[in-house]
Amino acid sequence: MAVHGARCVGVLLATALLVGCLAASTNQDVIPHASALARTGKVKQAEALLRSAVAEAPDSAPLHGALGKLLFTEQNYTDAVQELNQAEQLAPESREYNMLLAAALLGAKRYGVARSFLLAIQPRFEQYPEFHYSLGLAYYNFADTTKAEKELEEALRLDPNLDRARFLLAACVATDGDFPKAAEMLRRLIKDHPNNAIYWTTLGDILRKSGSANRPEALRACQRALAIEPGNPHTQFVMANILLEAGDFAGARALLERLERVSPKELEAHVTLARVYGRLGRPDLARKETKIVNKLREDQASENAPPAPKGGSDSLEQR
Repeated sequence: MAVHGARCVGVLLATALLVGCLAASTNQDVIPHASALARTGKVKQAEALLRSAVAEAPDSAPLHGALGKLLFTEQNYTDAVQELNQAEQLAPESREYNMLLAAALLGAKRYGVARSFLLAIQPRFEQYPEFHYSLGLAYYNFADTTKAEKELEEALRLDPNLDRARFLLAACVATDGDFPKAAEMLRRLIKDHPNNAIYWTTLGDILRKSGSANRPEALRACQRALAIEPGNPHTQFVMANILLEAGDFAGARALLERLERVSPKELEAHVTLARVYGRLGRPDLARKETKIVNKLREDQASENAPPAPKGGSDSLEQR
C-alpha cells in the first residue's frame, strides 16, 4: 500500500509539473498570438485572449505588461494603469513597464500621481530620456514650465532626436509668452518632421497668437496640417479661430459646424460657434449654443468629481 501510495503521489506530482510546463508554454505563446491579432485589427480578440491568460496566470509580469501595452495603445488608459501597475509590481526593475505606467497615468490625466510615481522611481530610471520627458509633461500639466523645461532639456541632452520633447519644449516657451521663439522652434521641428499634422497645427496656433501679421502663415500651416490629416478636429478648430479673427465668419461657421457634428462634446467649439452666430446676427442659434455649453460644463464638473478613495497597500497614490 505504501509503495502504491508513493506511486500515486509521484504520478500526481509529475502530472502537476507537466500541467505547469504546458501552462507556461501556452502563456509564452499567448503574447505573440495576441500581437498578431492586434496587428490585423482584431483588437478585442487580442484583449480577450490576454485577459483570459492573465486570469490563469495572475503572477505573470509579461502577461500584465502585454495587456497593459495593448490597452494603452487603444487609449484605454484607466485599465492600462491597472495592468501596468501589476506588471511593475512583479518586475520593478523593468524600464518598459515603469515608463509605460508613467505614460498611462499621464494619459489618464492623473498628473499628480504620475509626478509622485516618477519622483519615486527616479534613482532607477533617470538615465533614460523618456523618464525626463514624462516628468516634464507632468510638470507642464501643473503649469510649472520652469521645472518642465529643465526636464525636457535633460531629455534632449540624452536624446537630441526626441522630437516629442522638442515639441513640448516649444509649447512651454509659448506658455511663457515667447511666441516668436516658440514658432521658430516649431519651424525647425517641422523641417525635420514635415508630415506631422500636430506640429503644423501647433505652429498655426502659435502664429495666430503672435498677431495679425502672422495670420497668412498661420492659415497656411493649418492648411498643410489638413492636407496631411483631413478632418482633424483640433486643426479645424484652430483654423476656425484664425478665420474668425480675420473676419471670415462664414468660413469659421462652416468649420465649426462640421466639427460640432464630428465632436459634439467639444466644449470650446460650441463656445466659439456661439460667438460666430452672434457676429452673424443669429442670436437664436447663439442662445442654443450657449445652452449646450452650460450643459457640457455641468457634465464635465460631474465627471471630474474626485472618486472615492481606494484601499490597498500597492496603491499608486500611497507611494
